[in-house]
Amino acid sequence: MYRSLVSAAKFSLFCTCLWAQPLATNTGEVLFLQPGGIIWCEGGWLNQNGGRFLNQGTVYIAGDIENHDPQQLFPPTPIAGTLVLNGAQQTLRGSAPIRTDILKLEGTAAKVLETDLYIDSQLDLGNAELRTQNRFAAVRNPDPTAITRLNGFVSSEVGGYLERATDRVAAYLFPVGGHTPLRYRPVEIIPSGATPHRFAVRMANVDPTIEGRARDQLHPELCDINPLYYHYVERLSGAAPAEIRLYYEPTDPIRGPLAQWRNVLWHPTPAQPIPRGWALLGWSDYSDPYFAFSERRANLTLSASADTVEVNQPIYFTATGGAPTYEWNFGDGTVRSSSDSQVHSYDSPGEYTVAVTTSDKCTDTAFMRIVVVAPFALYIPTAFSPNGDGVNEEWQPVIRGTAKTLRWRIYDRWGLLIATGEGPTARWDGTKGGKPCAEGAYVYIIEAETLTGEKVQKSGTLTLLR
Repeated sequence: MYRSLVSAAKFSLFCTCLWAQPLATNTGEVLFLQPGGIIWCEGGWLNQNGGRFLNQGTVYIAGDIENHDPQQLFPPTPIAGTLVLNGAQQTLRGSAPIRTDILKLEGTAAKVLETDLYIDSQLDLGNAELRTQNRFAAVRNPDPTAITRLNGFVSSEVGGYLERATDRVAAYLFPVGGHTPLRYRPVEIIPSGATPHRFAVRMANVDPTIEGRARDQLHPELCDINPLYYHYVERLSGAAPAEIRLYYEPTDPIRGPLAQWRNVLWHPTPAQPIPRGWALLGWSDYSDPYFAFSERRANLTLSASADTVEVNQPIYFTATGGAPTYEWNFGDGTVRSSSDSQVHSYDSPGEYTVAVTTSDKCTDTAFMRIVVVAPFALYIPTAFSPNGDGVNEEWQPVIRGTAKTLRWRIYDRWGLLIATGEGPTARWDGTKGGKPCAEGAYVYIIEAETLTGEKVQKSGTLTLLR
């Protein structure tokens, strides 16, 4: 038991006990530790009501800390003191919060809160986990570097969180994660102004459904929500917008744009991609401060360089609005699992339906009809004999394939228009105005457009025989 300790010089005090679970107890006295002084306690520390520790040196505690003094155990002093938790798993408990200027965690075992914790200067997580459970750890120094870490992180259960104060436009790291299973999924907040703010962040290391935010309650634009974890991000004080950055790991099954839980549904947000994460820019909506990575419902569209082609002519297809991988079916027995751009050609005339499907969970299918025609060719007879013998009585251009349009004109040798025709079945019977035309040479001009859009023009002479 310690009553009071006053020193004007540097000193070291070891509260080592030989029996199991040694305990240092302050029953209600004021203790002082001068700058440069060290206390090394290999057991726990019990602080009763009225017991205050004015720490301006370094206190090492390897056991649990229990505080029942409303002054938070380590009241503020002119020179910042350091509390080092250097034992195996340690618990900070009591009927009153615990405060320290600098908190340093050593080792890799968890440091567990059963009371609230205030850190006024610096939190050094090292390689350890600060497990707040349903309590909070508040870092009140607004310097962006007030939290440091190697591999350490802060985990929290429902009601618990890591709190940080801000007072400038800078990136504030919230090194949050979970312990079962082990995950580190940090958050960064960049306030838009230099006014004081306080933010709270928690990574909920569970399926959101378990905590009442069902993954199947989705806005129509969403398909799924990350089943592994979600984040609680709250602005506790202040009113300025902020940029909120949430980060994922490449192994996470769902890491698409952020969704926010609002009005009993997960809603899409205007999140912007950043390296290994998504950012909400100028954000002020904390009506429901719960965010998760989502999968947007696919809205697949399909386009092609042409919808009518000739046999063996390549068509260039592009799918948009889906995932990186697609299932393609070209309607002629050809299927592929490939990217969003494809080139295909058909070796037989006909009509084909092309289907492309996203291959992720949020599936969608787009369709397109392709008409394939035989290559266009035009044969023009050079003579005919409309003499009533039933043989070669009419003149008609012969088409192989299909034409979109076909028009022809017949002129005599003086350039006088004799006859016109339109369409693949139009014929000239050798008359003008119902009267037979004389034998001789006539000039034809033929204009056609193929189904593929090609313009064709032919001209020449034909002979009318009687």
